[in-house]
Amino acid sequence: MGKRSFVKRVASSLLLLTMLFGIQASASSSNSSSASNKSIAGEKSSNASSSASSNATDASEKSEGTVLLPRDQEWKYNDEGKDLGQEFINPEYDSSSWKKGKAPLGFGNAFSETDPTLPLATEVSFGPDENNKYMTTYAVTEFDVSSLKDFKTFECYIHVDDGAVVYINGKEAFRKGIDDKEEVKFDTPAKFSSKEETFNLPVDVLKEGKNTVAVEIHQDGGDSSDLWFEMGITGKTEEAKVTDWTTTPVPNPEVKADKVSRVVVTFHGDTKTSKGFTWYTNQGSAGSDVEIIEKTEEKDPKFDSAMKFKGEFKKSTNAPEYVMHKAVADGLEAGKEYMYRVGDAEIGLWSEVGEFRTADNDGKFTFIDLADPQAKTEVEAELSASTMEISQETAGDHDFMMINGDVVDTGANEDQWGWVLDAADNTALSTTLMAAAGNHDEDPESFIEHFNLKVAEGSDTKTGAYYSYDYENAHFVVLNNNEDSKEYRDFTPQQIEWLKKDVAEAKKNPEIQWVIAVTHKGPYTTSNHATDEDIKDENGVRTFLPELMTELGVDLVLQGHDHIYARTLPIKNGEAAPATAEEMELDGQKISYDVNPEGTVYMIPATAGPKVYYKNPKMDEAFYALFAKADENSAAVYGPDPSDPKRPARSNIQTFVKFSVDGNKLSAVVYEIDRKKGGDPYVIDTFGIIKK
Repeated sequence: MGKRSFVKRVASSLLLLTMLFGIQASASSSNSSSASNKSIAGEKSSNASSSASSNATDASEKSEGTVLLPRDQEWKYNDEGKDLGQEFINPEYDSSSWKKGKAPLGFGNAFSETDPTLPLATEVSFGPDENNKYMTTYAVTEFDVSSLKDFKTFECYIHVDDGAVVYINGKEAFRKGIDDKEEVKFDTPAKFSSKEETFNLPVDVLKEGKNTVAVEIHQDGGDSSDLWFEMGITGKTEEAKVTDWTTTPVPNPEVKADKVSRVVVTFHGDTKTSKGFTWYTNQGSAGSDVEIIEKTEEKDPKFDSAMKFKGEFKKSTNAPEYVMHKAVADGLEAGKEYMYRVGDAEIGLWSEVGEFRTADNDGKFTFIDLADPQAKTEVEAELSASTMEISQETAGDHDFMMINGDVVDTGANEDQWGWVLDAADNTALSTTLMAAAGNHDEDPESFIEHFNLKVAEGSDTKTGAYYSYDYENAHFVVLNNNEDSKEYRDFTPQQIEWLKKDVAEAKKNPEIQWVIAVTHKGPYTTSNHATDEDIKDENGVRTFLPELMTELGVDLVLQGHDHIYARTLPIKNGEAAPATAEEMELDGQKISYDVNPEGTVYMIPATAGPKVYYKNPKMDEAFYALFAKADENSAAVYGPDPSDPKRPARSNIQTFVKFSVDGNKLSAVVYEIDRKKGGDPYVIDTFGIIKK
């Protein structure tokens, strides 16, 4: 580990203690929404709204102004599941029979997902069937404006899950989560990825006297787990400063170059000779330089004789005030350890020194696997980063780390990427970091702009990426679940055809002994998502993927998405195919190996972050008979989460896996971390595969 490890672990521990004992305590108090009672976690979270779009104002929620529509406004609402069409938007519509309640309105979460100290004020109904919830809930309210002459602009805040169309005084004012060109009906699905946003309304949207706001709140589907709505309008006496970061030059003379952040090293092409680099700066830097030297024990290594590589830059799609830099280093030597720095050579702006190694093709390597860091606050990012660092310290000498999707909670929120990657910089600067795109990473370009990958030819990188690489004697194929088609849920025919050809081509190489697939949404998990439509339907992942994995001869599938630990027996064409077991010892751990299994083993390493799920009670015994390990979530012993009783309490339990490949033997040791018991990792499972 890096020399900063001890200091960072102490800082992380202090933050985690604050989170575990501060945020959970605040969540149990009905008065926790008051500013004076906010925990540190809550204060950080209040600033966690999505990165401003290119035409958004720089104003924060606490900026001065006259509150016209308070966020805790009383609303009349209709949650009866009836299609009201456009009638309810008329300011004269009679809504006197509707129910009343203060915002936030919703169900499924007792506290706000973006501010854990803000409780739900009014619970609305989703109907009699939790698997087929009402798609639209309606709400209306009124407020008075005595005079408009002093206001230069109106600042609007909205937090909605999953989406909404907002009408002011009978006209559509804006919509979130539904395309502007789409005709809105009762059953129109919505997905507002940012969940909350602050922006300016046109000056003529309000009038003096009574103003009526009518809102239709849409779900993303009948199986949606939650609903949330709150909204506020503040009148401003001064024009808000607007910076259109998409049109400013780079380097921007108005911006002072600050620091290098979000540094990630990936495989890019031949793992013996090449590496990809990604990092971020503000608009003050236009240089994209990488310098590499052979590893030295010097405390302050010199880069005077370094190998130098030039890359390219572009503005971040979702936060154009940031500049994303990418570069590729080729011509490295196999089996070597290197040190590097990235930055802007012309202005002398450099990252801290990192290190990596190249593959040496001796058929022996170790990698760490984990899933779903998915932090939604800065403190939760420290938790995920702590898991990564502990996994490195526990695994010891390793070659790379794999994340099975959902690196962040909201892909379009660049703040979250910064929190996770910068909190984990001790990890990111000391290993190669690979990842699959999760459904929370699917916002436009958000995944690919943080990982420099050699993607498959023709792969659409808007929602993620699919790609493959060889490491030593193993072929890794990483899938993208954020595509969809009539033929395959979560995949396109193009991706499936690529998968078939890619694995077939890899198997022609006599040096390849293992094929390992990584997919965020997998067919064999044991919690909430095991019964999702895109998993169980006729064209769902569990319907077609197992037979395909058998056909392709895939040895191991690494999954995410379901936030629980589980492992199957070898699965052949959807049926268990137990193999002869052989017990051996590795590094003091007894491991039972499947010898020459005819099927594929599927494993999900629970979560590296805060969110955990209970075991799914809807699956039958026949399904659970496919598993070698299918226990209740270890987090269940700490009771339900105050913000969502359907889930175990957040942040207490994390999991990671150390995989070792030695020729024809693959070994796995699964570790768990219990923050309530000090955070030292302990073994909860071991397994392996031997090919003879």
